[in-house]
Amino acid sequence: MQKNIIISLKNKLNTLYNDCRAVSNFKKEKKIERAEKTINVGFLCQYIPAWNKIKPVYELMKNDPRFRTILICIPSNIENNHLAGSDNGKNDTLDYFLENGYTEAIDALDENNQWLDLKALNLSYIFYPRPYNNFMPLPYISSEVSKYCKICIILYGINTTKEITSTTLNRDFFRNVFYYFAETEYSVKKNKGNFPLQHFFGLQKTVCFGMPTLQAIMNDNSSDSKAWDFSKNEFRVMWTPRWTTDLNEGGTNFFSYYKSLTHFAEKNSDMDFLFRPHPLAFKNFIKNGDMTEDELARFKSQCESLSNVSLDKEKEYVKTFWGSSVLISDISAMLPEYFVTGKPLIFCASNMILELDDNIKIMMEGCYIVYNEEELFSILLDLKNGQDPLCQKRKELIKTLFGESCRNSKEKIVEELAK
Repeated sequence: MQKNIIISLKNKLNTLYNDCRAVSNFKKEKKIERAEKTINVGFLCQYIPAWNKIKPVYELMKNDPRFRTILICIPSNIENNHLAGSDNGKNDTLDYFLENGYTEAIDALDENNQWLDLKALNLSYIFYPRPYNNFMPLPYISSEVSKYCKICIILYGINTTKEITSTTLNRDFFRNVFYYFAETEYSVKKNKGNFPLQHFFGLQKTVCFGMPTLQAIMNDNSSDSKAWDFSKNEFRVMWTPRWTTDLNEGGTNFFSYYKSLTHFAEKNSDMDFLFRPHPLAFKNFIKNGDMTEDELARFKSQCESLSNVSLDKEKEYVKTFWGSSVLISDISAMLPEYFVTGKPLIFCASNMILELDDNIKIMMEGCYIVYNEEELFSILLDLKNGQDPLCQKRKELIKTLFGESCRNSKEKIVEELAK
């Protein structure tokens, strides 16, 4: 008992120390004089599925003469602040951006395989792709960069539960964030509660300007995704199971459905199925003993043996959404992103401990909720046959829940940084 009290006290003191150090960094940064009239803004690019959250702001800012934007590409395979394994100097993130027309993108690794000095870029603001320091090179972790530049973040996932977990708003990263452009007022309240003094003295700002990612998804309804190149059928099913079995983090239905759903696909060759587990799912399942390497290999082999099933290897997913007919999903930030396409969404219920956000609860009135494989397959067959009784309800809810939050979101963020 006494040992637990001592450990708890040490953790609290360590948290207090790091928070105070972050405040010191903010104060140092505020003293820096900016001589240029043009505002230099950097965008760290690494986690491609998160790019669509930042992209609307970047593209608006890129064409605004008040700003000079810089895309800095970090290899995706960073673990514990180091390059994971040997990649012979290749930068997959840079390759992706150059292939997609971002000729202005630069490599975070120089010709000597050293990390680019961000301070030398004289940035006023810098956007991070996701709020996790463990995926960053040591010179790029938030506590280092906040010493000379104001950190901005738009979360790569729209919060869908009332409880915002420490994984989402972790102190290690957020204590060094100057601007958090939150997606909901609840997120604003939560982050201000985490750092009350910093917000009181104006050393941190958390504001709700809506959801630029939903604005972008609704405006960009292209369905030209390589992920569907295998598809020969008109009815396309996309499945996005969660990455963890931990019910405190939402849990996953992967193990409830992966065998039966593959078998269902085999029996229904007039449908195409694209499986897109969370990028961390398989690695996490094996690490925690939920699945063996052999079991994973057998699952992948079975998928590859079926002409109407594919595992999604594309990094970007919005075009894949628009190319689909229906989404099957666990609790996920993808839920509202897919919902605004107007396409039918099947939510797999679970015994998760987290409670859905009030708006997501209302959104569920336009979703098909299933508790077992029989219900899942029955709804898929109905949708395949054109029976979609919730179609009109979805259209009404999109306007009610997301109409205002998707309006002028990116413009508000850009104007805030232009002050």
